[in-house]
Amino acid sequence: MRNTHMNNLLAAMSAMALGALFYPGSARADFPERTVSIVVPFEAGGTVDLVARALASRLNAKWGVSVIVVNRPGAGNTIGANAVARAAPDGYTLLLANTSISINPSLYKTLPYDTERDLTPVSFLAPSPNVLLVQKSLGVDTLRELIALAKSRSNSNPLMFASVGKGSFHHFSMEMFKSEAGVELIHVPYKGVASAIVGFRRGDVDLYCSDLPGALPGIRAGEFKPLAVTGAKRVATLPEVPTMAEAGLPHYAAAGYVGVMATGGTPPDVLAKLNKDINEVVAEPEFRDQFSALGYDMVGSTIEEFAAFLKEDIERYKRLVKTIGATAD
Repeated sequence: MRNTHMNNLLAAMSAMALGALFYPGSARADFPERTVSIVVPFEAGGTVDLVARALASRLNAKWGVSVIVVNRPGAGNTIGANAVARAAPDGYTLLLANTSISINPSLYKTLPYDTERDLTPVSFLAPSPNVLLVQKSLGVDTLRELIALAKSRSNSNPLMFASVGKGSFHHFSMEMFKSEAGVELIHVPYKGVASAIVGFRRGDVDLYCSDLPGALPGIRAGEFKPLAVTGAKRVATLPEVPTMAEAGLPHYAAAGYVGVMATGGTPPDVLAKLNKDINEVVAEPEFRDQFSALGYDMVGSTIEEFAAFLKEDIERYKRLVKTIGATAD
């Protein structure tokens, strides 16, 4: 009897072990069970931060656990990315990723993490074109006029431009502008959108190639002068503003993005759960409308679609960085 009981117990234990081996999702059926952190590689108050907080609020309601936003700005977004890359691969630490993920492997000689190994895609959220703003005091009304002014000052007193940090899309879009327009400019990096906008509003810099959500309030108030958008087509929220190509730089076209990533090695079933729930949030009309008004076209994606996009985008920026000769140093 004792042997029979022991055999039954061992058989049950073996079945449980096999179940955990072949059906790993069953061990995490209740994910998430504790606080989830969304790391934003910018300071609080910016537009990427706004996306993260809106997403966190809705995931909090969906999951019934705390979802918090942790701001880790600096070093061209690498501090925030590294915090996620070095976290436990369990899905409880996420990155509100942006175009720096694609740019930094080429822009920096070394990174504290391996983009492909230490980070993994969850969902593409939205494309993010920028808009070039100029100080009204410069007295220019078109991109061609700005280029002429910049060329006249390139040697003696170069114009200065703000960015949200070295290696950001804001920075890179202006490096592309410098190359295409044949002008010299001085880069003034800030730690995020909020401080860059403050610096531009205060007149500390002459130019700022801002993301749309950060620029729209000032444009609508008549405070900021937009000259062109960086994407290949005009944006619905600023239909009167031409593209860079339309305004005088025919080979210029660039748009950033925002998305969600997790730590490399996060179990596939956890990634699938995150992808499903985040895409459900993105599909909510209220969420989409909130960011459509700010210039973000929230679309969502599968994990595979985001992975393919990242692979292609990293290669694209590798070619562009080599052509332009830009560095983060």
